[in-house]
Amino acid sequence: MLKVITLEEFIKLIENIKELQELQEEIIDIDRIYNRVLSKDIISPCDLPGFNRSSVDGYAVKANDTYLCSDSMPSVLKLLGEVKIGEIPPFVISEGEAVYIPTGGMLPSGADAVVMIEDSEDAFNEVLINKPVAKGENLVMSDEDVVKNEVLLKKGTTIKPHHIGVLAGIGVTEVCVKEKIKIGIVSTGDELVSPYSSCPVPKVRDINGFYLKSAVEEDGCEGRYYGIVSDNKEKLNEVVKVALNENNIVLISGGSSAGNKDFTIDIMERHGKVLFHGLAIKPGKPTLMSECNGKYIIGLPGHPLSCAVVYKFIVKKILDKMYGRITDDINTEGTMGVNYHKARGREEYLPVKIEEGVIYPLYAKSSAISVLSKADGFIKLPRDCEGIEKGEKIIVMR
Repeated sequence: MLKVITLEEFIKLIENIKELQELQEEIIDIDRIYNRVLSKDIISPCDLPGFNRSSVDGYAVKANDTYLCSDSMPSVLKLLGEVKIGEIPPFVISEGEAVYIPTGGMLPSGADAVVMIEDSEDAFNEVLINKPVAKGENLVMSDEDVVKNEVLLKKGTTIKPHHIGVLAGIGVTEVCVKEKIKIGIVSTGDELVSPYSSCPVPKVRDINGFYLKSAVEEDGCEGRYYGIVSDNKEKLNEVVKVALNENNIVLISGGSSAGNKDFTIDIMERHGKVLFHGLAIKPGKPTLMSECNGKYIIGLPGHPLSCAVVYKFIVKKILDKMYGRITDDINTEGTMGVNYHKARGREEYLPVKIEEGVIYPLYAKSSAISVLSKADGFIKLPRDCEGIEKGEKIIVMR
């Protein structure tokens, strides 16, 4: 008998599990922090760029010296020389003077604007300015990009390449991150064979084990695949015992329902307390979870589409909670291309395809996997929803 809970009840359950936030911290170099989760805010130790610089190739001037100038009445300024990129200028600009400056060059003392080279003419030791500039024009100020003591990255941020670039720019080369969540992955079923093996009828290759390992690694975790275990309770128990000892979480694919060879519930009861057995979602109802001395076993359906949906919308929530991760849902709005009907009572996650803003369901049984490579995302249909009408505006979760 399944002990089914709703998705709302599941979310409340994990919110109340204190141990889900008890990950250790470690300090690592920025060349190894891709996809890691910050455990502390990053506060800038400096302004960026740190000096006033030109945003164009041109001439550093006093803006007042260009007042009312034009093509027919240019301002004539004495040319003192050239700013070298990456060097402090040796010039002090006075009234009636200018210095050539490249893009990114440091603004000389006394100058307060830059005239674009297109708006000037070089006349040997002089430069003719044909267009006036305002004070601060064509400049990047010293704290325009980053202000000293600014919180640049918040605790819970998942580090991506653009974050690493920012850290390099402010000279922060070591950061404090959450330790990686270690996740053991076990596939179960007499029918399974390795993808590296031949697959005689009626065997099937292990899809879920490889899908889950890549999925947890994409989410910043360390995935450990423990192979395929036949439908043997004692063998499964031994593998889970080892995996539980070596990881924070163990994912068991298959055997999560209530049939004669569905042993996951028995294994969970041996090692800890079963928190729930069954979720009111479609696909993915035969999902279960147990707590084992601060570690967790999660049983996922053996059907590949169900397994993928449960990972994306259930397991990922647990990982985000453990990491304290800041999440940004990537959603797309579109118009439903057909009528779609569903039964009340279970929340449904429907894979869909988007074609020029029109959304079409991808009809597939829970045993299908190819639909995931065709889907642009999922739409969520609440428990009390009886369907979506053609032309209705809906949100696609990417």
